[in-house]
Amino acid sequence: MNRTAIDISLSGATGTAAERHEVRDPGRVADVVGTYPLHDVASIDALVDKALDAQRDWAERTAMQRWELMRAAADTVPHEELATLLVREQGKPLAEASMEMQSLGIVLDRYRPHAEWLAESNAAPRSGRTVRHRPFGVCGVITPWNWPFRIACALTVPALIAGNAVVLHLSPSAPLASARAFQVLADALPKGVLSIITHPDPRLASRLVEHPRVRKIAFTGSTGVGRTIMGNAARGLKNLTLELGGNDPAVLLEDVEPTDELADQLVRASFATTGQVCMAIKRLYVPAARVPDYVAALAARLDREVVGHGLDEATTMGPLHTRAQRDGVQRLVRDAVTAGATATEHGTLAVDPEQGRYMRPTLVHGIAPDAELVAEEQFGPALPVIGYSSVDQAVAWANDSEYGLCSSVWSADLDRAFQVAERIEAGTTWLNKHGMTAQDPEAPFGGVKSSGVGRISGSWGLNAFLEPHSVLA
Repeated sequence: MNRTAIDISLSGATGTAAERHEVRDPGRVADVVGTYPLHDVASIDALVDKALDAQRDWAERTAMQRWELMRAAADTVPHEELATLLVREQGKPLAEASMEMQSLGIVLDRYRPHAEWLAESNAAPRSGRTVRHRPFGVCGVITPWNWPFRIACALTVPALIAGNAVVLHLSPSAPLASARAFQVLADALPKGVLSIITHPDPRLASRLVEHPRVRKIAFTGSTGVGRTIMGNAARGLKNLTLELGGNDPAVLLEDVEPTDELADQLVRASFATTGQVCMAIKRLYVPAARVPDYVAALAARLDREVVGHGLDEATTMGPLHTRAQRDGVQRLVRDAVTAGATATEHGTLAVDPEQGRYMRPTLVHGIAPDAELVAEEQFGPALPVIGYSSVDQAVAWANDSEYGLCSSVWSADLDRAFQVAERIEAGTTWLNKHGMTAQDPEAPFGGVKSSGVGRISGSWGLNAFLEPHSVLA
């Protein structure tokens, strides 16, 4: 296992050589993966000024010219090397990291037709009613630690295609692989069009949000931080796109049998990235009489999981990213058990648990529908299985949440599944599938209620970074 520490550079960082922040391996917390330099408020201001200067010329190019420059750069990103680095700083298994580090080219390819549309739309002849699509100028993009590169690509790519300059704030606990990949892109673009920053002090991100020359903020992360960003941005009346927390319900109707295939689908949708995914299943509603059958099927499937370091070939589930995250999920499980629920741990723990932030996948049943483990976004490898007495009750429980990101309905009868799905309060409801592998890259993605503001993905993702300008003769 490669345990060499690396040091990365970030444009505009003004601290001395001693002012560097350590990133540690969540699977081997004694290991320092690497370090990065620290910015200060003055350096953030300087980067925004450079971004504004660079953006004017960047916006003069056509959307396809911008896309072509970025697409060529994407092919030079060292995916395999950075996937290993991502495992060491984030904790996920290598297979997940390898997929994630290919995100730049994948996202760019998906946005090609939208770049073509923008180029053609802005080149259309003038008429009595002419609508042009303009960039905001400088956009601040703030991203989380669970899928740091993929999510940053999903926001940064359309922002740049639209003609904006971007100041990208990466998560301070897992920025290394993403920063190196985005630096490849930044070096291929005009200087100042893309800058990468990160800092463990949230005041630096707040300065980016509040900066008077940053007109658009796009954020993916927790609902609590999203509320803070919205409050800080309100003083400048900034345009916001917020993709926030989720507590996704999955409703299994009476005609769904607890087969091995179903259990495999549910486990993948619930426990990917050790459950640290906003669109993972976090509440499973099944007919009350069948709870033991579903729990048995899920338990048999989870017993095949191997919990360990992400670079070990046998590992299928890595550690949680932070100690606070692990301890919080374990507390929710303990509280549920104290209140009368049953919790069972599964899979094989293939490492010394003292080395990292490990937790075996856990099923919880016999749990009250309003227990904290059910009501909160636990963001970890614990799945409550709740029995319902009627579909009306299941829908009511699914909607009894401040969150509304994603959901799913499972049934052999698609017409009935559609009818139930239309009653669920969520930005996305899947039928007989759930999670990252179920996404449609052309469908709008985002949440309702406390799960967000606005939509990303496909044409919605591009339009989120454009302002229409009507010229009427």
